[in-house]
Amino acid sequence: MKNGYSIEVFDFYEWLPGHGERRVGIRTEEGDLLVTIFYDETYGVHERELRFASVCSFYVQAFTGPSLLAAEDCATSSILRGALVEYLDSEVAVAWARHFGDVRVVRHYSVAFLAENLLLVVLAGGVSLGE
Repeated sequence: MKNGYSIEVFDFYEWLPGHGERRVGIRTEEGDLLVTIFYDETYGVHERELRFASVCSFYVQAFTGPSLLAAEDCATSSILRGALVEYLDSEVAVAWARHFGDVRVVRHYSVAFLAENLLLVVLAGGVSLGE
């Protein structure tokens, strides 16, 4: 299935230091996927949390490497800069929405955590970034 055109949702390097994240924690909670990004600041380690709401599916793999879910070139450039992208024309998101009878919004997201060498792909209702 094709991912389609992507747009940047969040550019983590607006607040991450140049060397990136220190560590990433991934856990589920009541249907949501929580991604905690730990990073160095002048006065110690800080964290911010991505919350993907109403998750249908998520996939984590080593980055770079062969993938079950191929990204098009336009998204790869944003991912390599440490940005969370959303695929606006994702066939996978459409299939999940159809599965739910089109009563549920399903969006397709992807991000690479460069210092951790992880690629995260998420199908969810939405995403927010906490402080």
